[in-house]
Amino acid sequence: MLKTLRLCSSRPRYRYRAQYEGVLGTALELQLLTHTQAQARQAEAQLLLEIDRLEGIYSVFHPNSELMRWQAGAPDRVSADLLWLLRHAELWQQRTEGAFNPAAEALKALFEQTPQPDPERLEALRQELQAPLWDWPMGQPRKRTALRLGFNALAKGRIADQAATAARQAGAQEVLVNLGGDLRHLGTAPLLVSIAHPFANADNLPPLTAVRLCNQGLATSGLAQRGPHLFDPRTAQPVTEVVQATVVASDAATADVLATAFCVLPWPKTQALADALGAGCLVVRSDGQVLTNGYFERLMETPWRRTV
Repeated sequence: MLKTLRLCSSRPRYRYRAQYEGVLGTALELQLLTHTQAQARQAEAQLLLEIDRLEGIYSVFHPNSELMRWQAGAPDRVSADLLWLLRHAELWQQRTEGAFNPAAEALKALFEQTPQPDPERLEALRQELQAPLWDWPMGQPRKRTALRLGFNALAKGRIADQAATAARQAGAQEVLVNLGGDLRHLGTAPLLVSIAHPFANADNLPPLTAVRLCNQGLATSGLAQRGPHLFDPRTAQPVTEVVQATVVASDAATADVLATAFCVLPWPKTQALADALGAGCLVVRSDGQVLTNGYFERLMETPWRRTV
C-alpha cells in the first residue's frame, strides 16, 4: 500500500528510524526527529510501551485481553480505553449507516465455510448484524450478541494515534508511526506518502499517487489488505464495486474506520461523508475508475485528474 515514507525538516535534528515485525500481528515502522539520540531512544521506548499497553486491552488474539474478557462476560466495569473504543464504534456504525460493523467478520467466516451459504442462514446472520451488539445498563457496556466482535478497523488506528502521542510527549519533535499501513504523523514538517495501486502485481511498479501528510492520519482498506473478500454488513453480501479506499483524516482512528466504510458505501455517500468530516478520500473501483474528493486532490503532490 505505502512506499517511500519521508520526514522533512529545515532544521538539523537527530533522525531515528526503526522497524519491527510481529507487532499486533503486523509490521511497525517509526520515524522520529529529536534533538539527541538519547531523546530518540526514550521516545521510542514510550511509544512501544503504549502499544503493548493497548494491545493488552484491544487484542482479539489474546484471550486475557480486556476486550476478550469483556466479551466473555467480565469485568463488570471497563477501562476508559475500552469505553472509548465501544462508544466510538457505536458512533461510527451510526455515521456510516452500518457500513462499519464490529461483527462483520462473521460474514467472512461463513463464506469461507460455505462459499454459497444457505439463504435462510445468511438472512438470519444479516438480521443479527443489524441488531444492537451491546447495550449500556447503568452506563456500562454489556454484550448482547453471540457473535464475536472485532474492532481492528478502529482499534489499530487508535493505537497508532496513542503511540505517536506517547513519543511526542517523550520529547520527539516529529513522529511518524506506520502500524501495518495505518499512519499517524505528529509535527509540522510534511511527509510524502505514496499509495500503491491495488491492481499492481509488482512492488517496483509506479504508485497510484502520492499525498502530503502533516499532523494527520492515513489508512487504506481493500482487497489487498483484507484478503479476497469484503462484505457489506447491511446486505450480508460480498463487496464487488470497490477494491481499495484510502483516507486522510485528522487522526489515524478516523482514517482507519472510514477506509473500511468507504469500501462498502456507494461513491455519493462516501464523498458526502468525507466532505462533512473534513477528510480526504480516494476510491478505486473494480472497473479501474479512481475517484477522489476535493480535499484529497489538494493533498496530492502532483496534478491529478480523476478517471471518471
